Amino acid sequence: MVSYDSEVTYQLRDLNDWKYPGTSLAVLGFPVQHSISPAMHNAALAELAAEDSQFDAWRYFRFEVEPEALPEALPLFFQKGFFGLNLTVPHKEIALDLIESIDPNAIEIGAVNTLKRNSSGYRGYNTDGYGLSKGIEEGLSSSLEGSDVAILGAGGAARAAAVQALRSGCQSLSIVNRSADRLENLVNSIQKIAREKGIPLSAFSPQDPELKFAEKVLVINATSLGLNSRDPIPIPEECLPPSTALYDMIYYPRTTKLMKSVSERGGRVANGLSMLVYQGVRALEIWSDREIDPSPMKNAANLALATKS
Repeated sequence: MVSYDSEVTYQLRDLNDWKYPGTSLAVLGFPVQHSISPAMHNAALAELAAEDSQFDAWRYFRFEVEPEALPEALPLFFQKGFFGLNLTVPHKEIALDLIESIDPNAIEIGAVNTLKRNSSGYRGYNTDGYGLSKGIEEGLSSSLEGSDVAILGAGGAARAAAVQALRSGCQSLSIVNRSADRLENLVNSIQKIAREKGIPLSAFSPQDPELKFAEKVLVINATSLGLNSRDPIPIPEECLPPSTALYDMIYYPRTTKLMKSVSERGGRVANGLSMLVYQGVRALEIWSDREIDPSPMKNAANLALATKS
């Protein structure tokens, strides 16, 4: 018997008996038990329901789904009536070949993190770029538009950040990554957008002697370096001007070694919690066709992280 508890981490086998009477939403990942998305979304849904009774029975759940099981999982979620899904890494990339249609922005990014049900399947969206843009505005009182942007990393998160920076009209874009192959792949995937927009695009290794940032650079850390206290910082400190503005996508721990380094040198810093909140806000707007107040999600996210400390 399924309990329909949004605090539980469900397994794919739990779908066999899934008969939730309301509208089911969920995040799928592996691992996923650490996700604070259910707390965020259910807080926002409670406020939405207080204003409009049609959302009374909307609930957001958490499912652990191994990457190799995603091709069989998505049709099952559709069969069980799930209206919206969020996907974490590596499901974001895998799902591209498994869904019925994809928003053009998500195609550019090469990943989907939000799926919305239609009559015959799911349509995929990517809200990471929106979340990043809003997070930078809120956390740093800055904007991608007109900024000299430097992105650390060359994975999926870095590609989302790069596409958003270019589409927002950044002044210039530099990508810094240790793996030359991944760096080249990312640059090749975004070069067309950079040319269309007339934005200078450059690529560097962290140890490249020619690596030098603009005086008021906006640095985005899209690597996982900083999740562990023993991690080195992803770039030599001397490359960071005193006036650096840093947006670190990591949100736990709340202050990474890189953030501390930039702060000590006189720069401004923000962690990635605001990005997480705003990508969630945008996902819920896509599902509900309503404008979502970010405050309940922010409060729930902060409370969830406080209990982790």
